[in-house]
Amino acid sequence: MDRGPVRGTAAAGTLVLALALVGAVSAPSGEASASDRRSAPPDNTASFLGLPSATEYRCTVSEILEPSCGVWWGASPYGDQVEHLEESADRGMDIVYTWRGVDQAQVPGRREQSMAAEGRFVHTNIEARRFTSPGRPDIPYESIIDGDFDQQLRSQARGIADLDVPYFVTFDHEADANRRYNKRGTPEEFVASWRHIVDLYRAEGADNVIWVWNVTGWESNLDRLPGLWPGNDYVDWLSWEAYNMTGCDVQPNWTEVLSFEDALRPAYDWIQNEGPEHGIDPDKPVMIGEMGTTDIGAGETLKWYSDIPDVLRRYERVRAVKVWDNKVTPGCDFRIRSNEYAQRGFQLAGQDPYVHLPERVRGLAEEAARRD
Repeated sequence: MDRGPVRGTAAAGTLVLALALVGAVSAPSGEASASDRRSAPPDNTASFLGLPSATEYRCTVSEILEPSCGVWWGASPYGDQVEHLEESADRGMDIVYTWRGVDQAQVPGRREQSMAAEGRFVHTNIEARRFTSPGRPDIPYESIIDGDFDQQLRSQARGIADLDVPYFVTFDHEADANRRYNKRGTPEEFVASWRHIVDLYRAEGADNVIWVWNVTGWESNLDRLPGLWPGNDYVDWLSWEAYNMTGCDVQPNWTEVLSFEDALRPAYDWIQNEGPEHGIDPDKPVMIGEMGTTDIGAGETLKWYSDIPDVLRRYERVRAVKVWDNKVTPGCDFRIRSNEYAQRGFQLAGQDPYVHLPERVRGLAEEAARRD
């Protein structure tokens, strides 16, 4: 594997899987069937099942886990317990988001190791906070740049490398958010910290790490993004959030209802249209790092989630989506299982073949990463 991130696209350095439609939708996990070897069905069959054309059946997965034939489906689960969400969604999560601090040497921990062993992709946010101290106080970026946490970061890198499976990592999720921006240091210090961490991980041989740059994606914050960009050589995926917070008590000025598409579109358009002038490669795959809606009524809440796959088909760079299955306050609740209509909508969305990639694709992705 090449040293460092930016190791290819879905069109190069990939393993290719010819997926028969029956195999892609209904083959049991871990079992091969005769359908795996069949040619793609006629275009009318593909259209009937919501796939654009027979070309969808020739699926590639790059070494940075970018699928060409659909979208990974995942979660930041409530209480760090993804199993309950998977049960209610009637499917496994492809990606699970976890949270750790730069001061924690034991990353991945037992929970991440277990989820990886069970076949899920893990995405860990390494936060500039002291997770080993009461209250988890902020860590100044200057301390990271000066090497105060190099020992812990090197230990993290070695632990992730030892897993020998692809592993998503973000440093300081939502660095453009008001509660973080210019609080732990300047944008320039954020960039220097990001690069310092990536360089340390590379030096320790953690070439299985896939680097995910995450921001809020809020339209009012887009002008902050150029100053927070670490550079194409230090980022594999772009990521932002897609929330509707109508009625959320910590967002009293949020009075309108945003659809999933309304929420993801501003950052997507900005990256595609203005990103290149700031050195951001718009062809990098996109991960919706967190998404969800508060209760906006029974039918409306169900539709907000169930519409997601059709929206994703219109935004071809989006190749992964994770729900934020949690709550901010009792009056700002995004937990899927706390709302029967959110649960039903999320379940319906998760069964769509565009976001329900077969187990074999994940296995091929791991093999592609090992072979490079």
